[in-house]
Order: sequence, then structure tokens, then C-alpha cells
Amino acid sequence: MARLIWTAKALADLERLLQFIEKDAPVAARRFAQRVFDRVEQLQQFPHLGGFVAEDDLRRYREILQGSYRLIYRVEGETIYIVAVHHAARLLDVTDLD
Repeated sequence: MARLIWTAKALADLERLLQFIEKDAPVAARRFAQRVFDRVEQLQQFPHLGGFVAEDDLRRYREILQGSYRLIYRVEGETIYIVAVHHAARLLDVTDLD
């Protein structure tokens, strides 16, 4: 089973998102957080579950979707690094993921 590591950037992305949701809907924020963590945990069994990030020509990053959000990660051996939680409608600059 692969090991999951959340980067500081990914955790900050998720925290900002949850704080935004929580202002109007605290229960929805908790539910969304649980869905994100459940979705990411699937990667422990299936690290290549997600497709490659289209903006990444070097194919270093993969993504899975949760609602309107891209959960972006990188696989290195038996370790999966969650590197960003990014709204699918926003442009993504992969240099921000390094």
C-alpha cells in the first residue's frame, strides 16, 4: 500500500477552500472535506487511478476529481504526494506545483 503525504501547499489550498465553504455551510464543508480525504485514500490502493494533468508536458503530475476540484498528486515509488487542490475552472500553472 502506498504512503500518502499532503504537501503544505495542498493542505493550505484545502484549508482555504473549507473556510470559504464553512462561512455559509459548515455541514457542507465537513462533508466535502470527508469526500476529499476518502477520494485521496483510494490512491493508496490505486496510485495511478488519476489521469495525467493536461498542462504538464513532462507527465509528472496526475489528478483525480472531487466535484469541481482537481486533486493533483505526484507518485514517487511507493509514496504519493498530494500537491494541490485546484478548482477545475481556474487556469493551472504547473510551475506552481514544484
